[in-house]
Amino acid sequence: MRLTEASDLAVTLDRVAMWLRRQMPQTVSSSTITALDRLAVEGPLRVSDLASREGMTQPGVTLLVNRMAEAGYAERVADPTDRRAALVRITPAGRAALADRNAARAEVLRERLAGLSDEDQQMLAAALPALERVVGGATQNRKSGS
Repeated sequence: MRLTEASDLAVTLDRVAMWLRRQMPQTVSSSTITALDRLAVEGPLRVSDLASREGMTQPGVTLLVNRMAEAGYAERVADPTDRRAALVRITPAGRAALADRNAARAEVLRERLAGLSDEDQQMLAAALPALERVVGGATQNRKSGS
């Protein structure tokens, strides 16, 4: 892929993500959703690891984890490898919040995609495996019991 095509893809993916975000009321913050998604994909993490992976400060993630815990979306559990440390893991309520958001966004997207030709819909469907590989298979590698 040429640099201009990669640039066009980046801009288009950003526009799609922003469009989807604007289609729905924001009941859960973006930082909460991305942290919940990270925990769903990677499993329990230390606050410092979550901060590093999310590109946030440790104090910022501590506040975020406190808010997620208060909402029942995440919980702190003992780290089995270091009793002095704690891990943050997603709860069933956090998984439900993430699933509800994803389902609502999928419905909005489904309605918009219905207006496309069958050929356009097939091309988008054919691109999904490659896009999954770009992001590391995030939706195919969800941990079920984290």
